[in-house]
Amino acid sequence: MFTSSVARWEQARAAWPCLLLICLLFMPTVVHSGSDWAQNAKASKAAAAVHSQRHWNAHLHRLQSITLERRRFTDILGPIMKHQYTLPMTQVQKSLVYTGSNYRLRRVVHDMIIGKRPIKVGAIGGSITNGAKASVIGETDWFSLVGKYLKSAFPKATITTRNGALPATPSALMNMCLEQYVDEDVDLMFVEYVANDGSNRFDEVKAKVYERLLRKLLNRRSKPAVVLLQLMPKGMAFGPGSREKVPFHGTLEDMYGAQSQYYDLPWLSFRNAMWRLSEFHTYGYNWTDYMWDVDYMHPIDPGMAAISDMVVNLVQQTAMGLLFAPLGRTDRELLQESLPPPMHAGNWEAKNLMCTYGEAFKPLVDASATKGWEFIDEGKAGAPKWGYISRQPGSVLKIVVNSMRNQDGSGSASDEDEKDQPMNVMLAYLKSYNSMGMASFKCTSGCTCDPRSEVDALHSLHQSTIFLVRFLVSQAERCEITVEVLNKTRSDDHKFKVSGIMMNEYIGADITEKLHEEQWLTQFQATAHTGGDRAAAGSNTTSSSSKKSSGGGKEIKAEILAGGAVAEKAAAAAGEPGD
Repeated sequence: MFTSSVARWEQARAAWPCLLLICLLFMPTVVHSGSDWAQNAKASKAAAAVHSQRHWNAHLHRLQSITLERRRFTDILGPIMKHQYTLPMTQVQKSLVYTGSNYRLRRVVHDMIIGKRPIKVGAIGGSITNGAKASVIGETDWFSLVGKYLKSAFPKATITTRNGALPATPSALMNMCLEQYVDEDVDLMFVEYVANDGSNRFDEVKAKVYERLLRKLLNRRSKPAVVLLQLMPKGMAFGPGSREKVPFHGTLEDMYGAQSQYYDLPWLSFRNAMWRLSEFHTYGYNWTDYMWDVDYMHPIDPGMAAISDMVVNLVQQTAMGLLFAPLGRTDRELLQESLPPPMHAGNWEAKNLMCTYGEAFKPLVDASATKGWEFIDEGKAGAPKWGYISRQPGSVLKIVVNSMRNQDGSGSASDEDEKDQPMNVMLAYLKSYNSMGMASFKCTSGCTCDPRSEVDALHSLHQSTIFLVRFLVSQAERCEITVEVLNKTRSDDHKFKVSGIMMNEYIGADITEKLHEEQWLTQFQATAHTGGDRAAAGSNTTSSSSKKSSGGGKEIKAEILAGGAVAEKAAAAAGEPGD
């Protein structure tokens, strides 16, 4: 038996030179085959681009033959129809899922055409809308491209834009902080949150929070046109062999789409525009043509242009609709209608009273009573990450706010029936995978709440994230909340970081009671926000120590990349990683 095994081993070893020779002979063929595929794909994409442009030019040529009241179509809407599409027109058409009566956007487009009034355009969402991975933020990101198009398409209108998107934040944060990021009199609003709200298509809690956000926008006096711009969650652009591949239906988009139809709002789908093109390599395209090849979630410039294509198409379709069915009585009647009751029964929106974090959080801390905490920026140039940090057990952080629900000139509740109603208060703290400790949270003066005796800032995920500690707090003109670092820890250190506070009205059976359990995708965008004016009278707002850290350290984020086989690539990022 042993001799036979040795003989087989000797035979196999003798065959190795032959196998190597065969590999060397066929290698040029394999390389050549791959090169041919790349050349064919490039040629297919070029041909598809030419065909798409011809299709669009033919469409415009046909429109030129249409006259209304002796005026040619192109004389009326010429500038509006000028746009160089990145996507094939068939894919652009797939992106427009629902328009409905479109009465709000019809009014805005009508007013832009005739230059009736100044128009304010805004956007909220995550890092993609903020411009992440665009080559030049403010120029090549999708919102900037849309702003540039609108100003060119409507020369008679005075159009201003405001990008209120915050990287790495879900719709739940904007629901609490809407007033800080959106003009009260906004006319046209793009809402993008599917990418950051996750791929659990059955998550009704998120759907309810999303609905409250929409209702707050729709109920504004300006009656803004709200467009639901739905991008893709992480994993949807991964390759078929990836362990974390998200299927076509693995998204909250369709659940959010029900709200689009319930509230009669336009719905644009990046998934619909991209899926067949990139997943099935139509015309030789791949996800790498549009997405950043580290996380396959953030679009690069061609992807940003594709998103702007979707918006431009909606605007053009709306303008053409106005040409054949002018703004009239029906539109005005629809604008006067009140919102229907919430789609999710009892899911009424609450009034936001505070959203303060980053540098604006500092004035809410009573520095004279705070011991062992430092106000530190752990970020880098252009991306600050301010917060109060302590590593010493027994250190106390005193946060002082006015937790009154309604206030008159004297600061007392204006409605006697509301005096006993608590407030939702949420404190933002950092969770990470290394050197983090534990802390307790409790109300210590002026107000009452159920204490959180042990909040652990250490978790197993290999990333730094923001979580929320949520309380129901009684109303008080001066409510003191104390955070104390505990001696107990599951790591080799006791680091604890608190970076912000949010507050709104509690309206009973409130879904926000689950939001503190939500894993928030990395850090908040640490910019200065309003809210310091709600610092309670008598608090000492002079910091005892303010220090910029020497560095946030290096974190390695493993990403499952697209491709036929599972591959992993580590992307080093300083400080806390983005979403």
